[in-house]
Amino acid sequence: MASATVYDAYAAANARLVRGERIYFDPFLEGRPFTSSESSRSKRVSYPKIGIYTGTGSSHSWLWFVDLFDRMGFHDLYLLGAAAIQNQNLEFLDVLTVSGGDTFAIAQALGPAGARRLRTFIENGGIYIGSCAGAYLVMRSSKPHLNLFNFTSVRITNLSKWLPACRGLAHKFSQAYGCDYIFHPVRDAVTIGPTGQAPFWGTRPLDAPLFGGPGMIPSDTDRILARYKAFTNRTQYLVDETIARETLLGKAAAIRASMGKGHLYLLGPHFEHPHFQEANQLVADAIFWDGGRLNRDICQAPKEFSTLSATASQSLLKTLKRELSNSRIVAVGMEMMPVRWLIGNKYYDPQKIRVFLDAIWHRIKPLEKNGTLRTEPDLVVTLSANAEKTTGLLRELKHCLDEAADTASLARDLFSLLPGFTTAFLGLYFQTIGDSHDLIEDDTGERHLN
Repeated sequence: MASATVYDAYAAANARLVRGERIYFDPFLEGRPFTSSESSRSKRVSYPKIGIYTGTGSSHSWLWFVDLFDRMGFHDLYLLGAAAIQNQNLEFLDVLTVSGGDTFAIAQALGPAGARRLRTFIENGGIYIGSCAGAYLVMRSSKPHLNLFNFTSVRITNLSKWLPACRGLAHKFSQAYGCDYIFHPVRDAVTIGPTGQAPFWGTRPLDAPLFGGPGMIPSDTDRILARYKAFTNRTQYLVDETIARETLLGKAAAIRASMGKGHLYLLGPHFEHPHFQEANQLVADAIFWDGGRLNRDICQAPKEFSTLSATASQSLLKTLKRELSNSRIVAVGMEMMPVRWLIGNKYYDPQKIRVFLDAIWHRIKPLEKNGTLRTEPDLVVTLSANAEKTTGLLRELKHCLDEAADTASLARDLFSLLPGFTTAFLGLYFQTIGDSHDLIEDDTGERHLN
């Protein structure tokens, strides 16, 4: 069971691993499953290298993985676009996560080269965690691009030749899939029932949000880790409740599949969502149970980063604060406007803008307290330019909305810029804190570098 201190417990364990301590993971130790003593039910763990897919087709939900890992002290993170996965050996990673978004766009962006890299990574012992779109990606399919990723035989329950009547959110309700349709029966929080299978020990029900993820039917060799158990008072029905129950309840919500020496975790709901800490803990447990290979055959040498002077560091952070403050003001002013933009196969609304901006904004204060930054010199110029460009695009977008002008092109430009800007900043953030890993809380409750 997760507690108010679950993030601190996992962060403390990771800090010990960074210092080279020998730690064992024992899931039967309530809330703090870490011990220095080996037993028949424990497993030795090591500090994992984790990749997060942030490229074409991914939505803002990859930031939920960032928040989870940051809070739990998993700071050896690599934010990877499609080209990075296509062009490098992934064997330096222990874990690769793919969150929500447009499954077709992700598959097309990764292409044959990305599929080969991913297959080799998993078969050689890597851990793949796919949530929502990331889960759909590695299921068996005959459709172009998706058929490159037939890594499991898992089938989905929300596929139909005839669409049921839609009760709301028509723009998020369904998507054509050849001659069939993938439809989404409900949205928001649902109750999940763990099956007690490793590494999701225990059977206490917990909640997690569902935003388009599948109900799943496993193959005979797959392990069901959790099932959809019930709907909640927050569940929003997009179809008749009877159809929603038939489609989801009792079906698999989380599956662990094997491929070669590695494993795939397929998560229908967003277990990584930062408001659901019990679900967050299960993601971390999966990483500790199957990830963190102690003996890699292939390692990537740590990349050396320059340390900026205190003056240069503070100058960059001052620029970012100024531009982000301006951008957030404009973004808030658009959030009540009745507008959304179709980009690819996904709709984006103004509320998504601040998700990216806040991911940067809330991490500036800890960096200010640290004093100096570590990053590639060229990134300083890029970050400043992107911050200023973001403010400019937002102001132009707001002006066009006020004038009832067409904003489709501006929205595409903005939602193309925001992920790259955020990724670049987070690269700096994790490069800087990677040398410390020790976080303390000040008297306001905010965590910062020690």
